[in-house]
Amino acid sequence: MIETEYQFGGPLGAAGVTFGTPAIAYLLYFVCNENGCPSSSFLEDPLAALAAQWPGIDGVFSSKIFGYYCAWYFGLAALQFILPGRTQEGVELKDKTRLKYKLNVLETSLTIFGYLGFMTVKEGLSWSFWVWMWSNYLYLLSSALVFATLLATYVYAASFFTRELLSDHGATGNPLYDWFIGRPLNPRIGMLDLKQFSELRPGMILWPILNFTFLAHQYTTAGRVTDSMLLVNAFQAWYVIDSFINEPAVLTTMDITTDGFGFMLAFGDLAWLPFVYSLQARYLAMYPTDLGVRGVLGVLAVQATGYYIFRGSNGEKNKFRTNPEDPKVAHLKFIETKSGSRLLVSGWWAVARHVNYLGDWIMAWAWCLPTGFKTPVTYFYVVYFAVLLVHRDRRDEAKCRAKYGKDWDRYTKVVPWRIVPGIY
Repeated sequence: MIETEYQFGGPLGAAGVTFGTPAIAYLLYFVCNENGCPSSSFLEDPLAALAAQWPGIDGVFSSKIFGYYCAWYFGLAALQFILPGRTQEGVELKDKTRLKYKLNVLETSLTIFGYLGFMTVKEGLSWSFWVWMWSNYLYLLSSALVFATLLATYVYAASFFTRELLSDHGATGNPLYDWFIGRPLNPRIGMLDLKQFSELRPGMILWPILNFTFLAHQYTTAGRVTDSMLLVNAFQAWYVIDSFINEPAVLTTMDITTDGFGFMLAFGDLAWLPFVYSLQARYLAMYPTDLGVRGVLGVLAVQATGYYIFRGSNGEKNKFRTNPEDPKVAHLKFIETKSGSRLLVSGWWAVARHVNYLGDWIMAWAWCLPTGFKTPVTYFYVVYFAVLLVHRDRRDEAKCRAKYGKDWDRYTKVVPWRIVPGIY
């Protein structure tokens, strides 16, 4: 009898993440607000403070706002087909096929950002749209959560009636676990690949929009925009735009090639990413912080270091995977495996097996440092991201060890460090 291989602690862990991550997203909203971050009342009696702030179901969810969110999601899907773009094949799947993807997230985002920018120049930072976004933040969070839940349920149910590939870890037969981890590998509605679309569009485009909402709120309430707010907006907007510019690279990531599409990815893409990752800008909207010249330069140095490692390593890997004869990567050394794959052991990938994670984590510090040191709440992202990256590394390690066998042992002897050279 073959034992079912679970991740995330199996069904019990899946249930914990399913209920725990939305709870954290709401907790960050109620703990960090105009009353404090956290408020003194929360420190004295957390449960009583949360109960006092609870606005009731009508104050958390609005069917009208949910309708707007549905229009947002499907409107972006329409733009993917309407706007010009290029078609590219993904990596070879386990059935030896390659899916085709239309890539135009950069064109889509610039169209939306261009319109919002034009209207903001015309109406000013007090434009009613930014006021509406601030006022309906909680409703939008709930809408994203409900939509992600429905989306995960749809793709799970549809996977029983289609011929789509199933993920390696999402067809265990346990309904809760498979719904969470993702039973279908690449669920599609016609040419719309739901996983790839959700990965880069609804949440990623909404993230800088939320950040700018907080910038506008800071201006209308404090009468100015601080250097810290500008840094957070600039860093995270550039991270998003850079991801859009390098859209083809997402087709080679574990999320697309290996992971199923279930609640884990749906909630992460649509709700967790835009609403939790924008915590620093939301805090600065309520508590303006000035860094000064030295503070700005220090944060810029941290960001530049992280970005240099992150983009350099990811770009090198993607270029080697797609065109190993390219002069920029043709000199790189690698280990040839029995499966036919090549494992890089020089360049960035001689530093650590996931050196790109190190760059990503360093940038996480640059996003949090502008908030100062008055509260630990705004550093939640640094802690969470470290846990996420270590967990992702362990999952990838198990997958590669099973795939490459003794070749992986050879590889780890050449590249012994996982993420941080000399430490981990």
